[in-house]
Amino acid sequence: MNQIKKISIIGTGGVGATLAFNVLAWLAPKELVLIDINEDLAKGVALDLEDTRGFLGFSTKVVGGKNYSTIKNSEIVVFTAGIARKKGMTRLDLLKINSAVAKDVSKKIKKFAPKTIIIVVTNPLDVITYVMAKETKFNRQRVIGMGSSLDTSRLLNILHKATKLPVPSLEGFAYGPHSKDMIIPLQRLKTEGKSITAALKNISPRQIGQRTQLRGAEIVGLLKNRSANFAPALSCCSLIEAIVKNANVVIPVSVYLRGEYGLNNVCLGVPCLINRKGADKIIEMKISSSEKKELKKAEKLFKECMK
Repeated sequence: MNQIKKISIIGTGGVGATLAFNVLAWLAPKELVLIDINEDLAKGVALDLEDTRGFLGFSTKVVGGKNYSTIKNSEIVVFTAGIARKKGMTRLDLLKINSAVAKDVSKKIKKFAPKTIIIVVTNPLDVITYVMAKETKFNRQRVIGMGSSLDTSRLLNILHKATKLPVPSLEGFAYGPHSKDMIIPLQRLKTEGKSITAALKNISPRQIGQRTQLRGAEIVGLLKNRSANFAPALSCCSLIEAIVKNANVVIPVSVYLRGEYGLNNVCLGVPCLINRKGADKIIEMKISSSEKKELKKAEKLFKECMK
């Protein structure tokens, strides 16, 4: 495995801390930096993570604090800062607060880690990805929103629960906006290359799609003042692993689009080839006329919220 030298995580709340643990357990970079506006929180999480060394055996240097100069020369920076969505809030409700944070952090990333790959976790994810792409002016390969990869994992879980089939045998993915308006191509829901319909019990493919679209809101509704931690962190960690290992795997992620799928000047989730360059190549698949309409609708909503 190719070891990466330095990974930095901005924001040490639930997702950031969980991600940091998984990065240590899976990848053990030479250095892991945690940044938070609450310096004590970042330092405390760093010390707690250090204390897993006896179990995991890593030699990683773990640094916590609020000084952005410590992210210098990071090969990957993950942005998880900002407020989490709470019950009753939409992702767009978060826009005003979290976009301001994203603009500020983008300037610091550009100053201290100008060659890094940015992975965005903060919601509203597609818009924050766009803000960071515009503010940093990085090559679009190097600014990635992890949203659709998380939505795909949620879809596969819901498919597994409906069919009782092992996850490796299931096929399907989500793309488009990281919201209840995500697109799930029902005709692509398969098991071992065959249509999933026969394996579904008392539920239709359409209902599978609807459950996936509402999954994030369902979790927030139950957690009240918190949001999902484990799946978003693992979604992000799997992206980091694909970059570190130069895996050349196709994963749906949010990237800046310049004509692909007939969309311009927006960030939305599409299948991309992920390797050491980041989102190295956008995969343009054949899509149905209804999917084209849904993408155009998502493009329109995206641009309206940016006004």
